Amino acid sequence: MNAKIGLLSVVFTVTVLGGCSTVKPWEREYLADEIMQFDPDPLKTEWHQHVQEVLGGDRGGLNGSGGGCGCR
Repeated sequence: MNAKIGLLSVVFTVTVLGGCSTVKPWEREYLADEIMQFDPDPLKTEWHQHVQEVLGGDRGGLNGSGGGCGCR
């Protein structure tokens, strides 16, 4: 049983450390590309959430702020 846990720990450690790498300064532009972002257009998403909250009347829960009718 302990041998299996030890082997599993070694495999897990090797797998996790295998994903670590050093990024050179000139390669960072590829990581900052829009395609690498979870949300490629955060302003559009924020506006869409705002509109849905105002139209649906469900204020809160999505880290929004303010209130009122939604007009500016």
